[in-house]
Amino acid sequence: MKDIKVIDTGRVPYLKSYDLQLKFLENLNNCQEDFGYLIITEPNPTITKGIRGEDTEIFLSPEQVQEKGIELIDIRRGGKVTFHGPGQIVIYPILNLTHFKKSIKWYIESLEDVVILTLEELGIKVHKKEGIIGIFTEKGKICAIGIEVKKWRTLHGIAINHEVVLDYFNNINPCGLSDLGVTSILNEGKKITREDIIDLFKLNFSKIFNVSIEKI
Repeated sequence: MKDIKVIDTGRVPYLKSYDLQLKFLENLNNCQEDFGYLIITEPNPTITKGIRGEDTEIFLSPEQVQEKGIELIDIRRGGKVTFHGPGQIVIYPILNLTHFKKSIKWYIESLEDVVILTLEELGIKVHKKEGIIGIFTEKGKICAIGIEVKKWRTLHGIAINHEVVLDYFNNINPCGLSDLGVTSILNEGKKITREDIIDLFKLNFSKIFNVSIEKI
């Protein structure tokens, strides 16, 4: 059984958890036998622009971004513009895929499967959309996925909307899909604690990826 170490940072600035990703990536590069890590975090309000993001997809001026207390960060993950912030459960798997499967498609689909299994077990009906990465309900996108892979080592990951204030997404064209809407676990009528969601996610992650998860 592959051992994955997990750390929950709680509420921190976005770049603090990003620095932690880079630290764990370095660990993977220095130790070929290291399988990987899970970083669970809840960022301060942040708009991130991925490698396909455009400035026109951010509807605030730099001054307005600052006034609202939002950080604006260019990042090298796949995807476009998205929001991360309080009320989200953001999870970054930092994995050495050579120990799993050298397939980005397989990796993304496996992450989607973990999220689908978790949300359905919470009583939320979800689905994928053809040609679009992420997880949706009838009300909109409930989970965004954006990754980066370097030499089969993974960075970035998923953001599950738990109790996030959905008005934040009005400031951007989220993932280039503004017409599809955004929703959250709370908006779907489910009042569930962060801890219960995380415990269920870790259990399903261990099933889908066939790993054991231990706390750092």
